Amino acid sequence: MLKTIFIGVIALVVAALMAFVLIGRERSWEIIAGSPDRGFYDFATAARSPTENDALACGPGLCENPDFEIAPVDGAPETVIAELAARLLTIDSLARRVDDGADPLAARFVTYSPLMRFPDVIHLRTTRLADGRTGIMAYARAQLGQKDFRKNRARLETLLEALPGS
Repeated sequence: MLKTIFIGVIALVVAALMAFVLIGRERSWEIIAGSPDRGFYDFATAARSPTENDALACGPGLCENPDFEIAPVDGAPETVIAELAARLLTIDSLARRVDDGADPLAARFVTYSPLMRFPDVIHLRTTRLADGRTGIMAYARAQLGQKDFRKNRARLETLLEALPGS
């Protein structure tokens, strides 16, 4: 009896793994957890993740309790967003832009971990500051799990390092 149950459990695990591979890792997570793209993050009112699976970075005074600050940069907000979007797509081959580009001051991406393809979403927004420079806000969050082992913070740090005009 115990042997039959064990074989049944093994068969189910093998079947699940085969389905995961055949359907594809990214699509499998979408079937299990829904679309990782949940629309734009509102930097003024949206709450942070209740678990340790996100990262928030903002220019001085642009959001509450960021994990780190981003120095203001030169350039028009629209140009800065375009440059950040291009940079993200260059440094992260698994990133895909998911917004329609209608808001020239914002961009939203879904990216995936290399091996298991766990989905994360990245939100970028820019604003013109009183001194004429551009302020940047960035938020990255894992869709699955309670910890991301600071991967989203590292992703934002890599994206935002050595910004032109900062």
